[in-house]
Amino acid sequence: MSSSKEPEQILKDSIAQSRRKIEEEKRMAPEGIRKANLARARKIERHLRPPTLPVGIRFWRENEQIPGDAGTKPQFKFTWCQYLSDIRNNGADDREIFLVRREDITCHIAPAILGFEEMSTDLAEGRVLGEIHFLTNELCASAIESIPRVPFRVQAITIGALEDLPVVPDVIFTAITPGRTNKVMDGAMWLKGGRFLVQYGNGCGACGNGTAEPFVTDQVATIAFMCHGARRWGGFEDSELGCGVHIDRFDTWIRGMEATWLTGHSYPIAHQLASPNRETHHKQRGVEYEDAYPYCLDH
Repeated sequence: MSSSKEPEQILKDSIAQSRRKIEEEKRMAPEGIRKANLARARKIERHLRPPTLPVGIRFWRENEQIPGDAGTKPQFKFTWCQYLSDIRNNGADDREIFLVRREDITCHIAPAILGFEEMSTDLAEGRVLGEIHFLTNELCASAIESIPRVPFRVQAITIGALEDLPVVPDVIFTAITPGRTNKVMDGAMWLKGGRFLVQYGNGCGACGNGTAEPFVTDQVATIAFMCHGARRWGGFEDSELGCGVHIDRFDTWIRGMEATWLTGHSYPIAHQLASPNRETHHKQRGVEYEDAYPYCLDH
C-alpha cells in the first residue's frame, strides 16, 4: 500500500470508518443485519477455513433495551466455553440463538470476566483456584489479575452462529488450528506492525482471552490458548486455539488478510517440496482482492 499518511493514521482511519458503518448497520432491519453477518462469516471461512462455525457475541449493557429477536433463554445452564462449543459445532438448518444471563452460567469465574458481576474476594485473592494451578494463592491472584475482563456491566449476552445473528455483534469468536494463526496475525499486523502478543493467565482462555480481551486490547485481533476448563467442559480439541476480534476492527482485519493473499500468503500454505526453485509467492499487483478472488456471500 502506498499512501502519504502514516501507518498509525491509516489504522485509525480504518477503524473509524468501520465504526461509522456499524452504527448505520445497527439501524437496519434484522434481516439486513443477518445478511451482513453472513458476509462476515463467509469471509472468515474463506481466509481461515476454520473447523467449526464462527460465533457472534453481543453484550447488552445494563439498562440497554434488548430487542425481541436477541435470542431465547437456554434450556440448560452451561459454562461459557460450553455455549461457544454448542454454537460453533451446530451445523443444523434450524439453530438456536441464546440470550444468556448470569443465572444461565455455571462457571464460577466467567460471570466476573464477562461483566455480569464484580469478582469475589475469594476468587481475586486466589483462594478458589489457588494451589490447583499454582504453588500458592498469591501466585494464583497475580495470574487472575492479568486476565482481561469486559470493561462494563452486562445484563445479558446474545450468542449464536455469526451467519444467523440478527443483531450486530460486539465480538466474533472463531476456533482455529495452529497453522491458521499465520493468517490471523497477517490480518492483524498488516496496518499495525510491531509485535503480536498472546497472553494467558492459566485460566479463562475462552471467556477472558477469546471473548473479553478484544474489548481492552490495542491489537486488531487476539489469539487465545484454551484453558483446562475449555478443553474439559467446553470440548475444545487439543488442536484448537481461539481467535477473537472486536467488531470495529473486523474490516481492518479482513483487509489485512486480503492484502496478504494478494502478496502471495494464502491459506492453506503451499508447501515448497518439489524443488528448491519452486516459487509459491505469486504477488498480484494493481488489483482488488474481490476482483481476483470474489466472495460467495449469498448463502
